[in-house]
Amino acid sequence: MTWTERYLTAVLRSIPPSKRDDVERELRSSIEDGIEERVGAGEDRTAAERAVLEGLGDPARLAWGYTGRPTYLIGPELFPIYRRFLARVLIAAVPISAAVIGGLEWVGSGTLQWAIGAALSGALGVAIQTTFWMTAFFVFLDWAGPARQARTEILAAAGHWTLERLPKVSVGRISVGETAGEIVAVLITLGILVFSTTLSTTSPYGTHIAFLADGFRTVWLPILLVLVAIRGVDYLRAYTAGRWTPWLTVYHSLVHVAFALLLVILALSGWIVNPVFGEQIGLPALADGQGPVMQILALGTLLATGWEILRIIFRARRTGDRAPQLGTSTQSI
Repeated sequence: MTWTERYLTAVLRSIPPSKRDDVERELRSSIEDGIEERVGAGEDRTAAERAVLEGLGDPARLAWGYTGRPTYLIGPELFPIYRRFLARVLIAAVPISAAVIGGLEWVGSGTLQWAIGAALSGALGVAIQTTFWMTAFFVFLDWAGPARQARTEILAAAGHWTLERLPKVSVGRISVGETAGEIVAVLITLGILVFSTTLSTTSPYGTHIAFLADGFRTVWLPILLVLVAIRGVDYLRAYTAGRWTPWLTVYHSLVHVAFALLLVILALSGWIVNPVFGEQIGLPALADGQGPVMQILALGTLLATGWEILRIIFRARRTGDRAPQLGTSTQSI
């Protein structure tokens, strides 16, 4: 893909859909005219393209100019720096905090479920705190008068915007957004499974009655947690590879099938919910494998698994077969 196409893509992603066609025509024409003018003056076309695009500056700032949005917490000069810096800090801090907090909880309690719960909640807390304070810091730099000198120094250290700072365009590749969405879904699933271990009620005699059956909680739940975690690893592997390879698609599908079959068998056998819990809350059919709740759980699991496998297969075909349509500039990458 050419530098010009990458630049246009970066600009248009921040433009409302209703304005994109007009902005693309106007900006493309302006870029081509600028390049031809420089080439006509004897400049090399590659150098002319670079000079024109870098002269336009950061595509995010240019997009803001086209949209005419009045104000931002963080202005267009600092926002690209803020976005890059925040992403790097989160990528480093969140996994480390999850590992440390989960490890300490596991050492302290000796329970895998509590360790996973502590890791998830700790990672979420670190992400929220980091985002909040980083945003507050850059807002202060942008708006506070005493911080103007620091703001000037940060912008100077960032240097002049160059084409190498253009975001990579995912053509037929799995994007960061897609992967992040899948990982969030995996984390939510893990959180629900771990949270279910904390549910309980109390008998009239003060006896603690757990929601989950003892056998399920101690034997089968850890296996389900591992299978869900493997799915998360698969999403990261697919992102690293850039696409769902045939081998990874088959492997990921088998993991889904293993999870679904195990959960369905446990549900229809009545091994998930503690029968005493169901009786205590007045729903004795809750734990019954032939009851409506467990049958709905089994059916929903099968449907969700089938949909997920088909979705991954279609995505593998999309990322594997789609060929990018490249421009015809002298500088392609």
